[in-house]
Amino acid sequence: MKRQFRITLNPQSEGVKKSGHISKGMFLLLVATISLYSNAQFNCSGLTTTNISYTGGVQTVTIPASGISSVRISITGASGGQATASSNLAGGGATVYAYVNVVPGDVFRVIIGQKGMNGGSESGGGGSSAIYKNGVLIMVAGGGGGEDNTGNGGNGLASTDGGNGGSDVSTGSTGGCGSSPNNGKGGTGGNGGNHGEFSANCVHGGGGGGGLNSAGQGNGNINSGQPGGQGNINGANGGAGSLDDASGINGGWGWSGGGGADSKESGGGGGYSGGGGGPESKNPGGGGSFVAAIGTNGITASGKSDGTGTSTGSDGSGMICSPVLLTLPVIFESFTVDETSQGNLLKWVISSEINTSHYEIEKSIDGINFTKIDILSAAGTDGGAREYRFTDISFNQPKIFYRIKSVDIDAKYVYSVIRYVNRMQQVYSLAAYPNPAKGKLSIVLPQSWQGSNIRILLINAMGQVIMEKNVSSQQNDFNVEMLPRGVYLIKAFSDKKGEQLTGRFIK
Repeated sequence: MKRQFRITLNPQSEGVKKSGHISKGMFLLLVATISLYSNAQFNCSGLTTTNISYTGGVQTVTIPASGISSVRISITGASGGQATASSNLAGGGATVYAYVNVVPGDVFRVIIGQKGMNGGSESGGGGSSAIYKNGVLIMVAGGGGGEDNTGNGGNGLASTDGGNGGSDVSTGSTGGCGSSPNNGKGGTGGNGGNHGEFSANCVHGGGGGGGLNSAGQGNGNINSGQPGGQGNINGANGGAGSLDDASGINGGWGWSGGGGADSKESGGGGGYSGGGGGPESKNPGGGGSFVAAIGTNGITASGKSDGTGTSTGSDGSGMICSPVLLTLPVIFESFTVDETSQGNLLKWVISSEINTSHYEIEKSIDGINFTKIDILSAAGTDGGAREYRFTDISFNQPKIFYRIKSVDIDAKYVYSVIRYVNRMQQVYSLAAYPNPAKGKLSIVLPQSWQGSNIRILLINAMGQVIMEKNVSSQQNDFNVEMLPRGVYLIKAFSDKKGEQLTGRFIK
């Protein structure tokens, strides 16, 4: 099937506004002609484009009451990671698109996949990207398999089924061995992919990518790269790298997660069905894609295409075209509540507040029925990160629940997570920001812990303690610049009453 692309990069995307530079995760705008599986051609000519880049979490767009009757949506899955000791290519994520009729109030839930982590001779598989319309899954773009020391990663596929982890990804040969005939294969029928195999004993292999009905599958040997997580409306983690030289080389987060790496072998990509992990001297497969049928959920035209190999790898991406700019709601990086002598101190950190009007502070005694207690105006609209604080001095119950409602200038809104304090006990949360972190990570503990002997541990996906610090202050900074990309656990212990708090951050 012949495809022609003219590729340009839109410098007005949200990531460019925030950072001042173009990142790998920015969406590559596919203009010109795209010969796909539909007669329709994806074209944003004459429309306003809202670009969507990877953030490490779910994003939502609500259709305003502005006469919009249809939108055009395109998403691309994340690529696999790069094997820095080789000169092969990481598998690229697949692209899917749809033209969708809408009415005011429709909500699109967007999950953009994360690139698989890089390693020396192996890498993780990419996470898939996905779109929900009013809670119904309408699109999935499969992630690419990771590059390894022997060959290229498999591209995300336009087909529903993911590719096999075999000697020839394009033909789907299995390359499996051992007791299961499915070892090394990509998932079918919406299942996750399987591990590839390293040797005749089948003790190693890259993890398979996650899929619709299950996490990636495999023989489960502890030395194998672990499979990516099952597709989920809230996103799924990639599989963990194995315990040898691939430790920490994880698959990417996404709608379904990419597979983790094994020694010299890479993980398969997540997708509607995941790609298989790479066996020894054989390549991992890419994840499959999905678009709901034309005539359902307002879809009037759709199409999808395989990914293309990429030398350095990139996060997934997306864009929505409409007659007016559709703004993404504010992104809460963290929200904490601390018990203090002056009252209950609420702190929240915002990574972006484009078009944000104000924040409404709400509280509840049962965690279900909330009442607005105050309003704070947004500080500005330049997209930079900001911290806000509010102290609730009027409380008459020992246990109080809080949440923050962020309201845009066009009346769209989004809620933070719910936090609570118990005035008879301690706060049940810690803050870590910025999250995702790049260089410095700040961990904020409850004020009541200050002055006590505190031990903070940072733990990777394999359960290994990678950083440890004894502190006594409320806020403590860690340099995480050299850590591989992935999800990390934070544990904090206080000797005051033998208390323990946990949290997570993304690198």
